[in-house]
Amino acid sequence: LSPLVKASLWAPTAGITEPWMVAIAAVENALDNGLKLHLDEKVVDIVVEKSRVKKVVTERGEYKADVIVNCAGLFADEIAKMAGAEYTPIYPRKGEYILLDKSVGNLVRRIIFPTPTDISKGILVLPTVDGGILLGPTAMDLSRDRKRDLATTREGLKEVVEKTKKMVPGIDLSYAIKTFAGLRPESPQRDFFIKASERIWGFINVMAMRSPGLTAAPAIAKYVVEKIIQEDLKIELKRKENFNPIRKGIIRFADLPLDEWNEWIKKDPLAGKIVCYCNKVTEREIVEAIKRGARTLDGIKFRTRAMFGKCQGGFCMTRILKILARELGLDESEILLKSRKSWLIDGRVRE
Repeated sequence: LSPLVKASLWAPTAGITEPWMVAIAAVENALDNGLKLHLDEKVVDIVVEKSRVKKVVTERGEYKADVIVNCAGLFADEIAKMAGAEYTPIYPRKGEYILLDKSVGNLVRRIIFPTPTDISKGILVLPTVDGGILLGPTAMDLSRDRKRDLATTREGLKEVVEKTKKMVPGIDLSYAIKTFAGLRPESPQRDFFIKASERIWGFINVMAMRSPGLTAAPAIAKYVVEKIIQEDLKIELKRKENFNPIRKGIIRFADLPLDEWNEWIKKDPLAGKIVCYCNKVTEREIVEAIKRGARTLDGIKFRTRAMFGKCQGGFCMTRILKILARELGLDESEILLKSRKSWLIDGRVRE
């Protein structure tokens, strides 16, 4: 830490996780217990009859609904408008980050917070689960028509560098492997908006999830189910008798002792084929991610950490694309980066 630091507040219970893995694990567990998941379907209407929700209409079909929980992030206000329900306006707050390679992971071992401001908790220096160092985020409020603006800026990244180096002078930007930006849903009241609509029965808003929304998510889910749905709306819910709360993660062979890894290779040769050399991700891990629902390159990335290393997919991306195409029975030109129209291959140069 900088010698300019005079004192600090020690919070030993603070921790870190991988937000995307929390979400993926929850969805995989729900799928194991009977969830039906419909991805990449744009909602175009909410059907309401006699002030009660009836259907969710997407561009691909209609779904009957007794209760709709609106947790659409940046677009939750637009979904609420479709139903004619109360809402709080949502505008995006951009946060820009710099990710350092795990080779400098011993720089800090705890989350380093500055003194919070009126706008945010400040720009942090924090170790990641896989050993890297994350710097950020900034907090720049954008207009409501910029809900898809994920561009980084010279000014934003400069602010990240200046404020993190003020706390930890030893930060070496030559180890930066990625810069990126994300958008958080902010509202005028600067607080969560969690309530059942008083106009439209069965419509529940869970919106304006500002930081620390991830930390609060389990408690919010419990509140929505027990307080709003069961107590306020008087809907009787029954616990599933054979509910399985256990979700086993994908085995990371790089974390296993070599003798145990070798035993896996004897059972499945794909466990011995390294596809991502930065993070030592095997073909077996990639195939397992596909079996669990990964359909895009980002789907593989966030489940396995392939393409997450120093080369950011420069070496392994095309190999993973070929594996996806093979396992899904698709042409390589049909494989997407993350969502519709995010193709990597436009067509063949020659046959």
